[in-house]
Amino acid sequence: DEPFGALDAKVRRDLRRWLLEIHNKTGHTTVFVTHDQEEALELADRVVVMSEGRIEQIGTPDEIYDAPNSPFVFSFIGESSVLPVQVEHGKVWLDGKPLDLAPGDVPDGPAQLFLRPHDVDVVDDEAEAISGEVKVLRRHAGLRRVDLDVGAERNRVEIELPADLDLNPARSIAFRPRRYRLYPTSQALDS
Repeated sequence: DEPFGALDAKVRRDLRRWLLEIHNKTGHTTVFVTHDQEEALELADRVVVMSEGRIEQIGTPDEIYDAPNSPFVFSFIGESSVLPVQVEHGKVWLDGKPLDLAPGDVPDGPAQLFLRPHDVDVVDDEAEAISGEVKVLRRHAGLRRVDLDVGAERNRVEIELPADLDLNPARSIAFRPRRYRLYPTSQALDS
């Protein structure tokens, strides 16, 4: 239960590698409890995501990360941003503007658009893209983290971009999510 909790980040990474090697050599079943989602995804063959004593989803790390079954799992595993959108007649709308996003099987009505910072492409054409005003820029390893205010409600969205991209606060940029999930607002409220 939380065996690496009091260790610094580098020691934790080293111990994760060591533990994974031991586990792979011995083939023993191990139960590892952690609140560190990165640690869970790196070490586990199967992940159980729990909330308030209830199982939310069970799956491989790829299933949990790439196909979260609820807004809770999407926001809990990995970094994410969420935007309120509207689904109407097979289109996704943000503040009355259509987006180049497929709604999948989400019914018409209010919905929540979940996206991850690293799953976006900056585009020159704002048509059918999400646009926002740059508020905060910060270096994150070989990338730049950018906080944007998006939409009429000025929702904060975080995206990752190449570090050499020339950006300034107050500049407007447009992007499209490469991967995203839509959940009906009623499901987002239930989770």
